Amino acid sequence: MVLGSNIAIIVTLIFSAAFPFGMLIWWKKKTGEKIWSFVVGVIGFALFAMLLENLLHQVCLVNDNAVSRAILGSPVLYTLYAAFAAGVFEETGRLFGFKVLLRKNHKNSCAVAYGIGHGGIEVLFILGASYLVLLLALLGVDFGSEATNAQMIATARSIPLTSAGIAMFERVCAMMIQIGLSMLVFVAAREKKYLWLYPAAILIHAMIDAPAALYQYQVISNIFVVEGVALVMGIICLLLGIKMLRRRSVAEV
Repeated sequence: MVLGSNIAIIVTLIFSAAFPFGMLIWWKKKTGEKIWSFVVGVIGFALFAMLLENLLHQVCLVNDNAVSRAILGSPVLYTLYAAFAAGVFEETGRLFGFKVLLRKNHKNSCAVAYGIGHGGIEVLFILGASYLVLLLALLGVDFGSEATNAQMIATARSIPLTSAGIAMFERVCAMMIQIGLSMLVFVAAREKKYLWLYPAAILIHAMIDAPAALYQYQVISNIFVVEGVALVMGIICLLLGIKMLRRRSVAEV
């Protein structure tokens, strides 16, 4: 198991860097899109999901108060909160990015670039950072106490290849979703008649995150159900996003 766990950690770390940067290089070479479009995707995720959304989580989930007790005590409230918090903050981040930071860029390739930046930094933060910590534990890095060090090492040595494979598959599905939703919000930001796509993106995002929230609450026990939903929704998001982009008067994808 130890050898398999080591391989799983190393392969996942390589994937965490190669996948997003490979997507960036491929899309830039294919379309000539400016790096700034990718960077704005990173900014949107970091500012709205990592900072602002987490500030709300501190109040509604972490701190002990009437609101947090109500949410954490109900699978329905927890699912609704988790799903719509992610949807509102991330899709608002996209709208802010396209309306403010990328307001002069009307190329369809900009939408995909934003999605790659958003999804790419998510891969690095969620997957890469967690597996990097596990690798550091195996290399003997001190995490502050013997109990913590022992727990980290035990966790690192118990990761099967299948778990790492599922984690990487999940990030591929997430990238599809992030690109697809970026296309929808881009069209909403550029075409007044398609403003409805912004709330639609929030709703779609919430529908995608709901099974994951139910899995966290242990209402759903099978991870393959969650990943199956993610794959199907990823494909739907991409196809819908491409369809909406092609309806625009300026088509560059």
